[in-house]
Amino acid sequence: MTSVDENEMYMVRQAQSLRKSDPSSAKAWILTAKTLYPNAFNVQYEAYLLERDAKNSEMAAQYFSIIATNFTNQHAELWQEVNALTSALRNETENTPEQEFYVKMYKHLTPEVQHSIFVHTISNCGDNLQQCIHSYILMFNKFPKTAVTQAPRLLEMLAEGMKADPDVYQRMLVEEVLPLIQNKPPELNPVLACRLYTNSLEYYLRQIMDDEKCDTTEAWKNIFKVLMLCGQMMGWEPFLPFSKQVNQNVYWDKLVKILRSSPAGSSQVLFYATTLFIYSLHGYIRKLRIEDAEVSHVLVEGFIDWTPEGGEVQSMDWTPEGAEVQSMEPPKFSATTAISQELSEAFLHAARCWQLLNTEQFQRDFSQLMLALPLAPWISRFLFDLAIYFGHRDEANKLMADMTTQSTLVQSLQILSLNLMQGSMTLQGFQCILKILAELPATSGQLLENISLKSHRHMIFLPLTKIALIQYCTRAITSRLSRMLFEPNCSDRLLGDLLALLQLNPDKDILLKQHIFNLITQRKSFSLHILSNYIIATDIIEELAYIWNTQQQDDVNFELTGSPTGSSSASGGANTPAAAAAAQPRRIGTRGADKGARDEFKSLIRQQIARCNEHVPTLVANFITQEHLTLVQHIFGMAPPVETIVIK
Repeated sequence: MTSVDENEMYMVRQAQSLRKSDPSSAKAWILTAKTLYPNAFNVQYEAYLLERDAKNSEMAAQYFSIIATNFTNQHAELWQEVNALTSALRNETENTPEQEFYVKMYKHLTPEVQHSIFVHTISNCGDNLQQCIHSYILMFNKFPKTAVTQAPRLLEMLAEGMKADPDVYQRMLVEEVLPLIQNKPPELNPVLACRLYTNSLEYYLRQIMDDEKCDTTEAWKNIFKVLMLCGQMMGWEPFLPFSKQVNQNVYWDKLVKILRSSPAGSSQVLFYATTLFIYSLHGYIRKLRIEDAEVSHVLVEGFIDWTPEGGEVQSMDWTPEGAEVQSMEPPKFSATTAISQELSEAFLHAARCWQLLNTEQFQRDFSQLMLALPLAPWISRFLFDLAIYFGHRDEANKLMADMTTQSTLVQSLQILSLNLMQGSMTLQGFQCILKILAELPATSGQLLENISLKSHRHMIFLPLTKIALIQYCTRAITSRLSRMLFEPNCSDRLLGDLLALLQLNPDKDILLKQHIFNLITQRKSFSLHILSNYIIATDIIEELAYIWNTQQQDDVNFELTGSPTGSSSASGGANTPAAAAAAQPRRIGTRGADKGARDEFKSLIRQQIARCNEHVPTLVANFITQEHLTLVQHIFGMAPPVETIVIK
């Protein structure tokens, strides 16, 4: 070290020793040193420190400008101050008093010095990717015009960072960087632009899926903004901005227009269609669960009613629901609840996009996109529903095995629907009915319209409410039992059981009930042993009373069974042999009926009519569960072992 260097450092050390205790003397030493050594870094830096410690932001800015512009990058002390300055600028709203000083000092720097600080900081970040990105963001905030030329490099760095820590760098991209470049987006490599859009989409989808408080409308508005921004970077034809009020057909029509003017496999169509698919898919999955109530919906097979318009039911003209001959056309959707229309539209829009994206020109790239996005729970449910919509039963069974998050109630309902799709309910389907009735939800709900339609296959969105589930299960059983009305020698018990089931919706199946009553009146003998326990519908009771009163002939016996006085309902039982004998139900027949029998009959009818206000859905559900062995015997010809259909 030369004597000049020694003298310089001596004066600097004197100033340093006095800086805290005697600032005035320290400043005198530095003024002398500046006169002798005006180009020495240590002297200028010590002068800066004196002003910094004195909280003199204007003078500190003058010295900082000198050392920041005139000295090489090898001075560690300088970069400590630069880092402190940029850190304070990043957190202007939550600064400490020390950081507030740096913010004030920055305002006294000339724009040229301010810009050079960011440029030198970026150049000297080394491997510190986050610091470099933050410096770029600061520079774009303070000097927006620099984003036009510098944004591509920043976006490349963000893409690189996402490989190591996607959560951090996706947030920085979406919340800090994209808002800075949206007004003047730079030209960007198409691969990088698509990659950044995919990462932005993933960021917002995670918010939508994981955060219950997420404003989904705002999230989709931002997704469409990013889509438009990336489209600008690549020179794509603009898509439509997001609006919740815009019908999805408008988006689809715009997509088709772009598709017609684009080359095969166009990235533009791929990303527009993928975004529209996910938007429709989200709407579908969200609507499956009504937002203002704890009620979910499940897509299930509807019933086909081949009952002719007017006239009697004839075996040659009437086919029960689940007919084997079905149209090859896609099924319709029935309006069962207020939200059915919205659900069906969202599903069909998603299905339309899915079919486009799975054509040969897009399938490979679309599959890679799906693997990169956190959509597995939505996709598995959608693909299952899509399979049953198109009647692909084997595929639906395979997809069901892949869905692991479903409740047993939903799974039982879907298996039952698959059974009905094949045209004939199996024992597995009946077991599902028993499981469903054993897990009925607390929400009551109401009877649904349009679960049966004439002439064509259709789908329904079944709400998971108590009454709707009972209605669906009951309809599945009556559909199967109704076939047997046209078989020779169908049993009295079958006719009675059908009457018990048909009570659920008294305004429906009028022709079917008339046909049952016609069969009853044509018989020389008929016994109805379930009347007192399960039949309380006034229309059925009145018709039975009419038949009983008109069948007073010696060669005809119409026999009803009533509970004895003081006995319990079907769920009760005697505790002793004597009590059991006394509690045997009384059979009341028309053959040889005397006044006592007629009085008993009237008493039985009054007893049943008095119960007409009981909750019919609960009664029918109890009938199915308590009489399940008999129903199985009707449907399958023999009763299986009890343990195979036990309700758990």
